Amino acid sequence: MRKQFTLCKPLSFFVLIFMFINLSVKSQGNNANAEAKDIKGYSFLNKIVGQWNGKVTSSTSAGSFDKWYIDFRPVLPSQVSQYSMLDSNTVNITSFFVVKYNNQLKVAMRTEGCFQKKCCVTYEIMDSVSEATGYYRFADFVSGTSRAYTCFSFKEDSYTMEVYTNKFNTLKTLQLHSRFDAKLTGCKAAKEAIDFFKFPQPLMVKDFSGVFKNMKESLYFDLENDPYNTASQPYVGNITVNISFDNNLKVKKTDEICLLLTTEPLFEGIKYKEENLNYLSKYIYLPIETKSYTIKNVHPGKYYLYSYNDINNDKKHTKGDYMSSLVNSFVLPGNGKISVDTRIDFIIP
Repeated sequence: MRKQFTLCKPLSFFVLIFMFINLSVKSQGNNANAEAKDIKGYSFLNKIVGQWNGKVTSSTSAGSFDKWYIDFRPVLPSQVSQYSMLDSNTVNITSFFVVKYNNQLKVAMRTEGCFQKKCCVTYEIMDSVSEATGYYRFADFVSGTSRAYTCFSFKEDSYTMEVYTNKFNTLKTLQLHSRFDAKLTGCKAAKEAIDFFKFPQPLMVKDFSGVFKNMKESLYFDLENDPYNTASQPYVGNITVNISFDNNLKVKKTDEICLLLTTEPLFEGIKYKEENLNYLSKYIYLPIETKSYTIKNVHPGKYYLYSYNDINNDKKHTKGDYMSSLVNSFVLPGNGKISVDTRIDFIIP
């Protein structure tokens, strides 16, 4: 084995699926149609698709990260989503989709953030656009930019996302909450979903007319009242990973397992292809005693599974750490479930 990767904190079968998606979209209200040109900032849906990674700077309890890997793919004809972890304590789910609001079709943003199992969901609506400069801004549905807003600035194969908040109404002037400097690594993995849905299309995903009535802000801490909860998100599946160790490898209770799902292989034979770490779609950190874990909200497609044991807890999988010698590759169908095995049996030289 050659040089290993580093993940550090401070960082067809689609016919049946098509029937499911049709029912899913129709169930979400009167499926209003419009011309793309009539939906403010509609081009954003195309620009955000792909696999991205970059540095996160944050003033929150979650802290900052050297790398965040995200994988945005269409899940409906007019919705694109990503589901990721930044570390074992921090989960982020982000979706962009077309809604009906104040009798118009608009592009909305849904952000679900969890830190140490405490979650909240924020909804924002696109309120400011400069197509010429690649600038798009989303603000709170109810209180606008007085509570929170998120702005994106695109430049060729990169974008910067900045989130500003009043820290739950404790500040009079909004301050920078987090910044993500993202670099596009490719759209190959999203192509199948783009073609399948003929994405994007100017179709309503949710009717938000009256949803935020009598609310001061479009923010939910009680997820049971979330108008578009994670469980109802379409066109994602689950992967159950069964984990085992070679009996000759010594492990400690403080060790940590890391599972990687990539869309391109990290190895060509025994040669490590470091550049393919850019195609990391999901990574999961687990306690060492974990025998089985279900990765939820996984986009359909082909994946390569790698498993590691970080024996010195430095978030780096390098010399002396353990990993799986057998690479599992498989295809997850849309809205499907699959079970795969991984065995950690090799000491990285």
